[in-house]
Amino acid sequence: MAVTNNTREIREQRGIYQDDLAAAIGFSTKTVGRIERGDSTPSAEFMLRISKYFNLLVEDVFHVED
Repeated sequence: MAVTNNTREIREQRGIYQDDLAAAIGFSTKTVGRIERGDSTPSAEFMLRISKYFNLLVEDVFHVED
């Protein structure tokens, strides 16, 4: 099972730079990049902070795949 996300797509649609997103949610740019690429599994805290920042439900950003 893997967690996938559309963080990059949402961020780019809204014209937000990765550095700005990372600073706004309190995570490093490196962490945001790893999660956007699917190289790291996001923590619950990361998922909640991203979702709140985008004003979306967690389910709208993150998806569990078998």
